[in-house]
Amino acid sequence: MREIDKALPKDQRILLAAEDVFSRRGYVQATLDEIIALADTGKGTVYKYFGNKDNLFYTLVAGKIEPFMQALQKIVESQADTKEKIRRYMLELLTFLRENKDLYRILWYEVSGNQRGFHPVILNDGSWEMSSLYGDTLSEEEYNRILRYRNLIRDQVQCLVAIISESMEQGFMKYGQPTVTAHHLFGGVAMSVLHYVGDQEFTDAELADLIVDRFLYGHAVR
Repeated sequence: MREIDKALPKDQRILLAAEDVFSRRGYVQATLDEIIALADTGKGTVYKYFGNKDNLFYTLVAGKIEPFMQALQKIVESQADTKEKIRRYMLELLTFLRENKDLYRILWYEVSGNQRGFHPVILNDGSWEMSSLYGDTLSEEEYNRILRYRNLIRDQVQCLVAIISESMEQGFMKYGQPTVTAHHLFGGVAMSVLHYVGDQEFTDAELADLIVDRFLYGHAVR
């Protein structure tokens, strides 16, 4: 359990406490009471700044993702070639996932509907619709609540889609299905980082180079 500097503004203390509690407890088991105690503030203050537990977690995660997204956008807009753009993207992704592994696991599994059998259906325009493996339905409020978490992930993938689409248009990569290609690459890397528990074998830079090489040129000995 971390110590929170009581001199910080209340909203910052609450976010720091929330990061600590959510990371240790997960979303379902985390309680506002524990967050409030660690932040040394009152329940009314939490409601004033964040409304409820769900909005507190969303604000926390969205705040973590914002500078990461800004870095990805700069890569997309850069004049680097395809190989370098994907390498930079992977390096940013690997670093971000390692630094925020606990929170990202919650985003991926607990609040995005996966545990309840809901998953996104990717449409031709790259947008998502939520579907159920078991035919269940969601209220409009719950649908939108889950979708806004899914959109945090989608925005990250869309940057990779943009890089791959550009590469296909330039004739560097084989043309076809940039959205599917990007989702497979992103999902594979994310799952590898989120589930890997051994000692890190490569630096993030070395691993980014390896991912790019295998993605572009395959695993067969040339």
